[in-house]
Amino acid sequence: MTSESSLEFLPERGEMAQRLRELDWSKTPLGEPGTWPQNLRTALSLCLSSRFPILIWWGADFRILYNDAYIPFLGANKHPAALMQPGQVCWSEIWGSIGPMLEGVYQSGQATWSHDAQYFFDRDLPREEVYVTFTYGPILAADGVTVEGVFCPCTETTEKIVSARRLEILRKLGAQPLRAHGLKAPAEGLCAVMSESRMDVPFCLIYRCGDGGTELLASTGVDAPAAMAPAAWPLDAVAQAALPQTIALAPLGLALPGGPWDDPAQWARVVPMRWTADGSVSGIMVLGVSSRRPLDDAYRDFLDLVAHHAASTIANAAAYEQESRRAEALAELDQAKTTFFSNVSHEFRTPLTLILGPLEQALGEQGGQLDRGALQMLHRNALRLQKLVNSLLDFSRIEGGAIAARASPTDLVRATMEHASAFRSMIEAAGLTLRVQCDELRDAVWLDRDLYEKILLNLLSNAFKYTLQGSIEVILSDRGSSVALSVRDTGIGIASEELPRIFERFHRVESAAARTHEGTGIGLALVRELVTLLGGSISVESQPGVGSTFTVTLPKGGKPMTPAVAAASLEATTAGAGAPYLQEAARWTAAPAEAPPSSAAESGRPVVLCADDNADMRDYLHGLLSSKYALRLAGDGASALRSARQEPPDLVISDVMMPGMDGLSLLQALRSDERTRAIPVILLSARAGEEARVEGMQAGADDYLIKPFAARELQARVDAHLRLAMLRRQAYAALRANERRLRAIIDQLPVGVGVCDASGEWILANALMERCAPHAVPSARPELAARWSGWDEHGDPVPPENWPGKRALRGEMVMPGTEMQYLAEDGQERWMRVSAAPLRTENGELVGACTVVQDITELMRAEQELRLAHRRKDEFLAMLAHELRNPLAPLHNGLHMLRLSGAGDERTRRVHDMLARQVSHMARLVDDLLDISRITKGKILLRKAPVDLGEVLRHALEASRESVEAEGHTLRVDLPEEPLMVEADAVRLAQVVSNLLNNAVKYTDRGGEICVRASREADGNLLMSVRDNGRGIPADMLASVFEPFTQVDRVQGEGGLGLGLTLVRRLVELHGGGVEARSPGPGAGSEFLVHLPAMGAAAATLPRTVQASPARSLGRILVVDDSPDSGDTTAMVLQALGADVRSVGDGPAALAMLDGFRPDVMLVDIGMPGMDGYEVARRVRACPLAADIVLIAMTGWGQEEDLRRSRDAGFDHHLVKPMDFDRLESLLNDLPRRRAEAG
Repeated sequence: MTSESSLEFLPERGEMAQRLRELDWSKTPLGEPGTWPQNLRTALSLCLSSRFPILIWWGADFRILYNDAYIPFLGANKHPAALMQPGQVCWSEIWGSIGPMLEGVYQSGQATWSHDAQYFFDRDLPREEVYVTFTYGPILAADGVTVEGVFCPCTETTEKIVSARRLEILRKLGAQPLRAHGLKAPAEGLCAVMSESRMDVPFCLIYRCGDGGTELLASTGVDAPAAMAPAAWPLDAVAQAALPQTIALAPLGLALPGGPWDDPAQWARVVPMRWTADGSVSGIMVLGVSSRRPLDDAYRDFLDLVAHHAASTIANAAAYEQESRRAEALAELDQAKTTFFSNVSHEFRTPLTLILGPLEQALGEQGGQLDRGALQMLHRNALRLQKLVNSLLDFSRIEGGAIAARASPTDLVRATMEHASAFRSMIEAAGLTLRVQCDELRDAVWLDRDLYEKILLNLLSNAFKYTLQGSIEVILSDRGSSVALSVRDTGIGIASEELPRIFERFHRVESAAARTHEGTGIGLALVRELVTLLGGSISVESQPGVGSTFTVTLPKGGKPMTPAVAAASLEATTAGAGAPYLQEAARWTAAPAEAPPSSAAESGRPVVLCADDNADMRDYLHGLLSSKYALRLAGDGASALRSARQEPPDLVISDVMMPGMDGLSLLQALRSDERTRAIPVILLSARAGEEARVEGMQAGADDYLIKPFAARELQARVDAHLRLAMLRRQAYAALRANERRLRAIIDQLPVGVGVCDASGEWILANALMERCAPHAVPSARPELAARWSGWDEHGDPVPPENWPGKRALRGEMVMPGTEMQYLAEDGQERWMRVSAAPLRTENGELVGACTVVQDITELMRAEQELRLAHRRKDEFLAMLAHELRNPLAPLHNGLHMLRLSGAGDERTRRVHDMLARQVSHMARLVDDLLDISRITKGKILLRKAPVDLGEVLRHALEASRESVEAEGHTLRVDLPEEPLMVEADAVRLAQVVSNLLNNAVKYTDRGGEICVRASREADGNLLMSVRDNGRGIPADMLASVFEPFTQVDRVQGEGGLGLGLTLVRRLVELHGGGVEARSPGPGAGSEFLVHLPAMGAAAATLPRTVQASPARSLGRILVVDDSPDSGDTTAMVLQALGADVRSVGDGPAALAMLDGFRPDVMLVDIGMPGMDGYEVARRVRACPLAADIVLIAMTGWGQEEDLRRSRDAGFDHHLVKPMDFDRLESLLNDLPRRRAEAG
């Protein structure tokens, strides 16, 4: 015991205060209270005085001190032993979570806060789920730094968390949507909610209880089939007690989950459910209990509420489903009533038409009378109306309880034989067999004869209506206390899904094959009511295509029934009671009346086909229309369709409601057949109202007439539609004639023509297009698309989606067309030019495309042959130039050598000049030939730069002055002082001027005058003119002087090829200009004017002139040429220019000279025998010692291809024979500078 004086700070009352006083503190780590620090005494005083749960952790091993309010946290297992226990011992199950927190407070001196933290206490359960909100605050020593303990106020929030969680479950259950698909759907929805609530309901099973046993509706959290079986649970006991029960799972041998944890559930709550109106147990819900929450009253109440909410949800779903079924039943009844009234309307309107029509005709004619046939028809249809009315009244009075059976002793065998035999002749006339079999009945049967006769007549009439072949049997058998009447047929039968409804009011089997479509749909329903009135029963057995058997079982009765005083009786049945049934059935078998033979033979009468299942209506239409039209009659839609296809009529009149194929089906079949599509159709129907009329017109009818109709109205409409049909036929014939003419025209076209609509469907195509229709036109034969390929202007393949027809359908105009290749069926490749254009309406809407396919195979072949001829011509010209240049080369070289030597007298110089002129003329002719070839192929390359046109003219005039003066001509030049800048190839522009001057010199007699001028035109462009006073040009030749090989005067001409002016025009056009020739006429001279585009001021800058290098030694040069004349003369000229030259005649000799002579430059002829110049160049380039040698090709080949080949072989330069030695000298003099720049 501790002295009271040392614990005076403790409150006087309280369990924990008392326990602290009674504790022997000397045996505790804290020691006597008198030695305790003040902070501990203060904290403990606050703890014990508070009604809020507070725990104090003290010391290094966290000894526990707590107040009365904290005792529930510990539970009976830990209190009071927890007092002064180390924290790790007392709270071992959660020390892994709270231990680090306490250590952190001791080390940092900072408080912590935990809100609704989840822990699992060893309290009421080994692992009880608990939620706590608490804070750890440090208890500091006197130094204000050292932490000696932790002060922990705390509160348990388990009820708050768990209650909120369970409330959310109940909310979700209450929010379940209605599911009108039986009980399983809502049960599965409930289990889906429970699957999200595993912490409170680990598993759930919902069972339905009933007379048929217990059935599992839905489950969640249970996988084992044994646990789902109703036998696994005490469901019957719970259902009988009608009270919830808590079941231990261990005795049941069930291992089920206890929540989202590993430990299994120990308990389950089995709760009865009530969802029916009588309050009885309708089902049972098994709810799992969490293994970590104690099953207290609150938990049990929650589980019971879950079951209650589930029962309410299922009850609502069941009520909703019941209401839905009731609504569906009412809708079906409403539909049946609508159908019934529609049929009744038909049944009333047809006889009314047949009664009112003849009467109106008779009344409309003066002194008109009805013949006997018409009167009989009126009588039949009046009886039919009476039968219909009586049937409706009988049915209505039976339902209202206004009829009672009046029993009397009846010879049932005799009555059955009489009424059945009355149908025999009619049945046999229809090709059927009637058999009647009756057992002997010893005693009379007490029943109402009239009701029995109505039953028999209705059943016989129904059997005859739906039996088209075979037999009908009537069997009366004795069954002791009752008799059985069976009516069996071999008719169409009844589908199994229709059998349950066969006796329902207003119900009719749709589209059933029968002798007629007439009927109200209450005959069998009336039979069932009559049988019930007689105390019997009726059943039916049927199989589609086999037949039906209706069996009526009636009690014999032992004594007269007591007549019902208040009940009215049916009308007395006389011997003729079955007459209306017989007359109506007899009309079903009446064959359609045929038009008189004479009427069919009359020419020019329109043919009208009438289809109606009512024989009286067919007779009526025949009498009404046969005088004016050739009439054909049919009793149903199928026979009418056969007749229309065999011989199309001019007009069809059809009833809407017929057995088998009705009027709308007949209309659809007529419209789908090309032969009968245009025939006008008038529908007759008893269905009144705008909806019925619209339905008929939308189906394609030309007119819709509602019964009863006036005879004159029908006649007028028939006449109007026949006239309209005739106009349509005439218009159609004209249209077909136009189409044939159009077809004939496009079939005779030499091109393929096709038209398609906006979707690509083929509309029109001539024979050629149909034979080879590509995807360029969407074709009726798309398999031909694989035979086509398209190419664009660059030679690249065109994908099918960009073929002309497809592009036109996108609104593009494809003109002049695309060249496409087509593989014909005979294996030959054909070339086609395919053009296409979109077709649009007046408002621009795209409605299709028109495509034209032109066979250009022969044109392509001609172009290929022309290209081949051009290539051969170019090859010939190149060969000719080469062969001409080779002999010219030594002549040119020798003349140049003579000029360099400067020796000779005046006569020698004259001969030299004459030879030089002829050699130059010959070289110019060769150059002209090659230039024309290059320009024609587009292979000439202009090296444009800003040049002054005046300077170009001066240089060209200087070069041509010698030839002008040689002919004694006077040359006048008129050039402006200002520069005339033009972007041009100076060499080619000088060639234009030289050709024009040479042309003027050639065609001007000696001593003439030639004027050259240049100026700027008013539009800023440049003009150059060469005018002479020579022979002139005839007016008819002005347009052709620029054509190749054209010469104005071949007799007086100075020779030449006629290519000079052609070159002028082509070169000027390549510079973006134009040239024209003017002449007053022969002998009056001519003028050639060249127009060139001027340059802008910004670009008009002359290139900088480079100062030429002074002349120097040309070095060592090796000449390689198989022609001794050409090689030797070239070597002589080069020696005269100061070069050290060696000359050899073939390639191997040249390669042998490389080591000894070591040339700086090699001039190599290309066309040498054996090793040609290309091979020599390649071998030189392959030799390391000869890598710096400059290789110059000298050849008679001067085409672009020749230049490329020489570059590829390794040549640095390419000179054409005869060589321009001035250019060669300049090139050789410039070599040292180029080598220095190259490093």
